Amino acid sequence: MKLFVPLVGSLVMIGCCIFSSPSGVSHDVQFVQIFMHTNALDELDTFRGTYQKDLIPGTLKTTMWLTTREQDIIANALDHYRFFSLPDTIYKRPTYQSVEPDLGPQMLRIKYKNQDKTVVWDSPIDPHNKSKYFIERLTQLIWDIVTSKPEYKALPPTKGGYQ
Repeated sequence: MKLFVPLVGSLVMIGCCIFSSPSGVSHDVQFVQIFMHTNALDELDTFRGTYQKDLIPGTLKTTMWLTTREQDIIANALDHYRFFSLPDTIYKRPTYQSVEPDLGPQMLRIKYKNQDKTVVWDSPIDPHNKSKYFIERLTQLIWDIVTSKPEYKALPPTKGGYQ
């Protein structure tokens, strides 16, 4: 009986940290939820547990969840880069200006604790924009985490590029 109580307590703690999705895949609870659309068609969506890679041409979608440790790193960066204080639109390119390739609006939505914020910008961001540093560092951190994951590494390489 003495062994039973700690064992049940351990199982409850494990159950609090792991979630089983409808597809039956176990993953850590996503306490930091992210939707990030960068480049033309790259998208991380931890609300749904997917990552879409732009293969140029075409796309490929795979299952992707963040670990508790990865989410802790991102949560710390949210404070450091003042994400929830950033303006909703960081940079909107003037209509008279054009870039090639035009990758369209870039977006980062993060839901964490009682906060849910979406930030949108056109790329490249004006170098004089005060928020440029913060959004670039945060998206690079998330991108570094994504590209280090085995799910990303198992995807085929990009075949082309935008001109």
